[in-house]
Amino acid sequence: MQVLEPADVTLPAHIQKFVLADRTRPEKGNGQQALNILEGILTGEGIFQDKWASEDCLEGLRSKLTMTPRFTVTVAAIDTALKGTGRRQTKPPLAWDVVSRMLGGDTTAALVVLEAFDSNTSATNEVVNVTKAVNGENVQVPEYRTHRRVQVWTVWRTYDLKTKTIVDQYTQESWQQFDGAGATQAEAESRLPNKSDMSSRAGVYAGQEYGHRISPQYVWVSREYYKKGNAEMKSAGKMARYNNWKMAAEVWNKQSTSSDPKIARRASMNMALAAEQTGDIDLAIQWCERAVQMGDKKAMRYLQVLQMRKWQNEKLKEQMKGKQQ
Repeated sequence: MQVLEPADVTLPAHIQKFVLADRTRPEKGNGQQALNILEGILTGEGIFQDKWASEDCLEGLRSKLTMTPRFTVTVAAIDTALKGTGRRQTKPPLAWDVVSRMLGGDTTAALVVLEAFDSNTSATNEVVNVTKAVNGENVQVPEYRTHRRVQVWTVWRTYDLKTKTIVDQYTQESWQQFDGAGATQAEAESRLPNKSDMSSRAGVYAGQEYGHRISPQYVWVSREYYKKGNAEMKSAGKMARYNNWKMAAEVWNKQSTSSDPKIARRASMNMALAAEQTGDIDLAIQWCERAVQMGDKKAMRYLQVLQMRKWQNEKLKEQMKGKQQ
């Protein structure tokens, strides 16, 4: 099921929207572009690989922020006017008159700037013996495996125009790994994405990670429940499988007082899940604690999950205060 998780940082309630900007392009005439080209040659990466990947990084952030129920987002039309170092080094924060121009003077908006971006790719290879059927017999044959790890290093600043403060400055490291396998080294490498695609995907992922840092996001989580025990439990399990939680809960509620202690504790555990489905975490915790007292081991693990969700919900309430209806 999907649950809404709070952001890592809580931003001021008056912020209603984000404007995104890229400050990773180097200024002309100061030698930075030549350094970037040299770095691309020495590391074996494309000359403009970081430039394109930084654009993908900002797009990854934009796409993530469009999925939050808390904020709206746009990309600054004049982001090309912002110049940085083009490398890991960052420049001093933007002047507030520049921030104001970028936001059109809107004090309900925050300017999120990708201040620095750098990616590096490392490679490892190995040969392992695998079992394959050859002419009806199982034989050991060598398999070549190749791995490419793209590490992305970013620096973000989020500027709050109303208070003229940087409400978040964050240095982030993330990575993506890509694998290929084949009968030869060349075949294994041919099954990898090209360098540009790997950098692009790693850049998008880095942007998405920062999106989760500054905005509440829906995430998919998995839960366990009992589907067996008696005919009624089996029937309710099928109802839950097809999202008929209300009818399933009616059955589990009755079974929670069964004279069979095994059925009663399993039904109580399932009632906790039914309560979580409706968003009533306190009731879910009560049912889970009942199942724990009856000796259910799964309920002990689930209780920790529910207690974490309760803490997250308190954080969410604070973060969602400024949401406009």
